[in-house]
Amino acid sequence: MDVDKNAICEALKKFASEGIKAIFPIEAQARAYQLPVMNTIQEFRESLEVIEVGSSDDCVNTLAGGGASLKLAHDRIRQITECLDEKGLTALRQARQVVGQMWPQLEARGEVGLREDVGKLKGLLSSEDFYESLSAISAIAKMVSVAYRTLYEKAHADRSEEYHSAIERIMGRFEWEIVPESMRQSVLQPLTSRSCTKLELSEGSFLCEVCGATLSQLESDLAALGGLFAQVVAQVQKLTTPPEIKVERVRVYEFFNGAMENPEQVRQAVARLQDYLLKLLDEKIKIVVE
Repeated sequence: MDVDKNAICEALKKFASEGIKAIFPIEAQARAYQLPVMNTIQEFRESLEVIEVGSSDDCVNTLAGGGASLKLAHDRIRQITECLDEKGLTALRQARQVVGQMWPQLEARGEVGLREDVGKLKGLLSSEDFYESLSAISAIAKMVSVAYRTLYEKAHADRSEEYHSAIERIMGRFEWEIVPESMRQSVLQPLTSRSCTKLELSEGSFLCEVCGATLSQLESDLAALGGLFAQVVAQVQKLTTPPEIKVERVRVYEFFNGAMENPEQVRQAVARLQDYLLKLLDEKIKIVVE
């Protein structure tokens, strides 16, 4: 049938020109977020650029031979654009955080029940048509987030409870009453700085917004409590002991080196500790046991 090549060419070139202008910010956003759709976007843009500089015959031939594929590519770009709104980008950001930061911590602690789901999530995030699976991506990310939050909340609560108890034990010591008021805060600082009692963990976050502690930090703080407690006790002793009285810190573990396999070894170790403590008392030395 008769066709108006010039009218077809003009309409197609207008479509290409508008498409090129619209695709540049999409391409920049996709590159900034490192989305696996750069090839799709670049191929569509190059197709539009060819149309923009083509002749009337080229435009007609493009529609005749590749109109369906051009429409399909245009639809893909539209879907990509729709997923790059605030909601879509938030879902992708949280899913990446799940894969990169939450899951490794869960897996390292033996929480492997979601391993298959995480593998699926990784595949969806790296797929060129990830934009068709945003619902599945969000659903899996939420499951892993809930598991991580449960683990984090417990570790945070355990640290808070243990450090709060340690602070109360310090304040319950008879020497605490004579620690200068102006120095109490600094004396307790090694404990109070780790006793965050108000957990604020917003959706998608992996750190408490109050203390900023990672899961590993929570665990290491718990492991360090004994040493920090001894450090505070020593400081209290130093502040409340007259200068003329000598103070010595005795580390009990130094008297129990190695494994013990029979009652006699235990008795010998206890005897060594007792003799040393009594010797210090005879020398009028105040003892701080650690």
